Amino acid sequence: MTWNTEFEVAFNPKTIALVGASTKTETFGGGSFIISMQELGFEGRIYPINPKAEGMEIKGLKVLPNLKSVPEPIDLVIITVPAPIVPSVLEDCIKVNARNVHIFTAGFEETGDKEGEELGTRIKELARQGRLRIIGPNGMGLYVPNGRIGTFSALPHDSGPVAFVSQSGGHCNEFTHSAAEYGIRFSKVISYGNAYTMDSADYLEYLAEDSETEIITMYIEGIQDGRRLAKLVREINPKKPIIIWKGGLTKSGARVVRSHTASLAGDNDIWSSFFKQTGAVRANSLDEIMDLAMTFLYVAPTTGNRMGIIGGGGGRSVSSADVCTNEGLEVPTLSKETVDKLKTLVPMAGNIIQNPTDTILMLYDLNLLAGMTELVATDPSIDILINDPPFILMRGVPSGIMFSDELFQPLAERIGDISRSGTRNKPLVIVSQPWKGEPSMMSAVEQFEKEVLDMGVPVYRSLRRASRALAKFIEYHRFIERVRIRKE
Repeated sequence: MTWNTEFEVAFNPKTIALVGASTKTETFGGGSFIISMQELGFEGRIYPINPKAEGMEIKGLKVLPNLKSVPEPIDLVIITVPAPIVPSVLEDCIKVNARNVHIFTAGFEETGDKEGEELGTRIKELARQGRLRIIGPNGMGLYVPNGRIGTFSALPHDSGPVAFVSQSGGHCNEFTHSAAEYGIRFSKVISYGNAYTMDSADYLEYLAEDSETEIITMYIEGIQDGRRLAKLVREINPKKPIIIWKGGLTKSGARVVRSHTASLAGDNDIWSSFFKQTGAVRANSLDEIMDLAMTFLYVAPTTGNRMGIIGGGGGRSVSSADVCTNEGLEVPTLSKETVDKLKTLVPMAGNIIQNPTDTILMLYDLNLLAGMTELVATDPSIDILINDPPFILMRGVPSGIMFSDELFQPLAERIGDISRSGTRNKPLVIVSQPWKGEPSMMSAVEQFEKEVLDMGVPVYRSLRRASRALAKFIEYHRFIERVRIRKE
């Protein structure tokens, strides 16, 4: 199907009917949906439906026996009943003219048995006859911060410009709860499971016009109309970057996909061609999706791939250069003029004054860090600056350096100042590997990373992850530039 604008009310509903709501709210599904939406501050009306619990209360809400008992039109029906009961609930949806439906329930084609397949066929037929717009089945549904609706507990309340469309509910759970560490906030998150009436392309079509969405991320296992998806990606990608992780491209992965969402995984060569022709950014893990989304959020567009690496240490400098180069980036030699200026700041003994720079002295002096960064930024052969290794988190730091909470605040502020005014409009990114020192410092490190992100400087968990994300970010902008030139 193409996008039906009547479904858009489901993203900001005023009334929700939860069919199969359980008084055991600690059980996932059912009552847990109510908890999630109450935590988010949902301002509409929620109607729990369960004939076996009629008249009881779930989290302060009176339980009704059926959809016909709801006293007003229903914007969204969430179904959590066992699979064999789903068809009868859909029949009730048709009778009360509730067309927007999220089927949380699993147990259809993905089971691989005849009963599940027959139930799936029946549901598809009911959806066609009743013109139902179904998310799922076997999906977690919607998380919309501005609509105050969600599936999981402890979801962030703040909205942002990143959308995530996923066949996997588990990936939605992990992404939504980890995103804050990457400075990511969401406009819409959609977990659509088996995709009975709406597929990835339908949601993509909607997000293309969604004013809250600027970056689109996707996890796809199978698709119903590859030509349509490719056409939409080609049209949307130049305006809103599209990052896609295609699951199930190995033989074993494809086997698991069939038992997860009953999808056909597809061929790796076909998908490689898809990415090459559309310019969509290819991710290979959820971590990579998060790194890429962070990069598009915080790094200014650039087609230059020449890195200036500040930090290092002996062999680490060598490996840093190798990592960047292996990911498709360049680590050029600094000009003689830049090197000569660096020598006035840093003594040669025990330090390497080149690219990557190798000096431990900046751990002692934030002014030295700023001066080195500014000098490297002036070099005409440098496009992006990477601070690596994590200069406050180094294992085996020099004796006499005592890291305390008091150091983190001025350090974060200085990095923000350098990024805004000291890099000649060249992006600055930070590598901050997992803490390897005193556990008591972990919270201070996390606070530092948050403050740096809040200042618009991305923080990566390793140089390889930073390099990979930056390389794909740069290639995206080169692709968009080639498209623009062809059109002129």
